Amino acid sequence: MLSIDYKDYVIRLSDPEVYVDNLARRRSGHMTHAMTEFAEGKFIDFNSSCSAVRAAGHSAYGFVEYRITEDCGKTYSEPRVLPFSREAFLDGVFTVSVEKAVTCGDGSILAFCLRNTMLEPVCCEPWLTPMAVCSRDGGETWGKPFEVSPYPGRIYDVLTVRDKVIFLEFKNEHFIGSGPKHKYSVFISENNGADFCETELPIDGIGRGYGSILCDGNGILHAYAYNVNDERHMDHAISSDLGKTWQNVEPCYLNRGIRNPQTALIDGVYVLHGRGENANGFVFYFSTDGCTWSEASFAGDKSGGCYYSNNLLLNDAGRNFLLIQYSEMCTNADSKPGENSQVDVMHRTLEIIRR
Repeated sequence: MLSIDYKDYVIRLSDPEVYVDNLARRRSGHMTHAMTEFAEGKFIDFNSSCSAVRAAGHSAYGFVEYRITEDCGKTYSEPRVLPFSREAFLDGVFTVSVEKAVTCGDGSILAFCLRNTMLEPVCCEPWLTPMAVCSRDGGETWGKPFEVSPYPGRIYDVLTVRDKVIFLEFKNEHFIGSGPKHKYSVFISENNGADFCETELPIDGIGRGYGSILCDGNGILHAYAYNVNDERHMDHAISSDLGKTWQNVEPCYLNRGIRNPQTALIDGVYVLHGRGENANGFVFYFSTDGCTWSEASFAGDKSGGCYYSNNLLLNDAGRNFLLIQYSEMCTNADSKPGENSQVDVMHRTLEIIRR
């Protein structure tokens, strides 16, 4: 267990556990890490089952599996294949990744589907318009896929606030923004995802990629974006009216950088995690306001295409914790850089202990 001491609290991060042993089953697990709690102690956990051969295991060439737990993650069901992802894979036009999912106010589950074209060996870019599939019975069955945005791009985050479903999309068919049409937008639904209205963020999209949103305890939304040209300064915008209007604020300084930022708020502490600068290490930062962040703490020291992550806030018998899911290289130490990017899917838990 890793303990990180601060003045008013201690961070406790459990030792890593292998959740999906892709090395043993000769698969890989990039792109898909969505999780959502749909009833108390019950959540659905998505992961990719991708080729370990194509693009040295660093691809989205495969389909999506999911498992269900009814005891806060102590045990899981056998894996099931998300039907839309299987059908898409067999059709051979695009593959599906589920990077984010959410439980709506009516209890239905929305799984947001990134559509990766098969034109390149990595089977990823250029992206098509994002879609979603809905389950109204806790993941037992799924409805037909439907488009949630008319813009090609990638949905980087989603949350529910006061029964509103809010997702963040970077409107760009490629990873890094390069022109004026490449913008971040939030899409807001007040009818459990039946339709969405769009608000564009003031964050500059050129040289940007990845993103995250969270809501603080006072209803303020925070949006963050990765700057490929300055990994130590993360763009930051806020909204005080649940996403209708936004304003840029000072970028967040992160002393060891961040890629693919993931955020959470647990027991009054903001948590930020992702790859460190230059794709080195699994890095964590902490904050009391979502603006000024601690120095980096590392929970993994590998480099390259791993530590893509997500989190889910849970409560088990009165104990709040974050379940953190992430990818980690599972090849042997003799593998040369770029030779193999096969990843396992890992789990850790994070708790806040107040002094």
